[in-house]
Amino acid sequence: MDAREWLGLEATHNPMRWILPITPKISVHSRFLFGGAALGAAIAALEGTTERPCVWATCQYLSFAPVGSVMDLDVHVSVSSRYTSQARVIGHVGDDEVIAVTAALGQRELPVERTWPTMPAVLPPDECRSRNRHYEQESLGQYMDQLLAAAPEDADIGGPTGHGEGHTCMWAKPPEAFEPSAITLAVLGDWVPMGISMASGENLSSNSLDNTLRVLDVSPTDHYLLEIEAAGIRHGFGHGQIRIWGDDGRLQAIASQSVVARRRKG
Repeated sequence: MDAREWLGLEATHNPMRWILPITPKISVHSRFLFGGAALGAAIAALEGTTERPCVWATCQYLSFAPVGSVMDLDVHVSVSSRYTSQARVIGHVGDDEVIAVTAALGQRELPVERTWPTMPAVLPPDECRSRNRHYEQESLGQYMDQLLAAAPEDADIGGPTGHGEGHTCMWAKPPEAFEPSAITLAVLGDWVPMGISMASGENLSSNSLDNTLRVLDVSPTDHYLLEIEAAGIRHGFGHGQIRIWGDDGRLQAIASQSVVARRRKG
């Protein structure tokens, strides 16, 4: 089983259409499709149709896909050149559009590979405590190990994990089926809302307006380090970004989101 199979994405006789049954394990509290899973499924459909790896994808969330429904994903390839494809996916349940995804896919030979940011100093996973989570119903988050990645004492500068105000670091380990892929990175990139809530010090819940993923490197790792930076919150909307690191210190992807934020009930 790979990440695509774990999500439940199915091909059809039409290479431009894929289907995704919305099940509790890819949901938020058994209510509706988890945003990162939606983007991951769209990327899987794009890669499957174009037979090219994802470079960049952005998803606009238009509506909710409830558990028990089936989302159709229709792929539209706008441009396909020698090295690059640019394409779109519209995900809909019946006549209701749920997601609109735009992406670029491809690979070029260029003997230049560099990244400039450096991974923050954190304690190793076996020295970190689990993130407190409360799942009364089945959710995608239940299938992922989540450890708050504290800064070493001599590097602690405050904030939720010692990395400064607005910054939160978390080790994450997705299910074994999630092989190194853009699909896995898309699911991991949907943890900006948690970072906004932790940075604010308030009990906030939120739903995503968008999610953009930029892929740098897809390589094996035991745990991923999510370096979340909450940029700000105002008028009920929050913004932030996340850097996704392999445990070898390689930067694998950058994701950013805007969310609708509200106080959690109860």
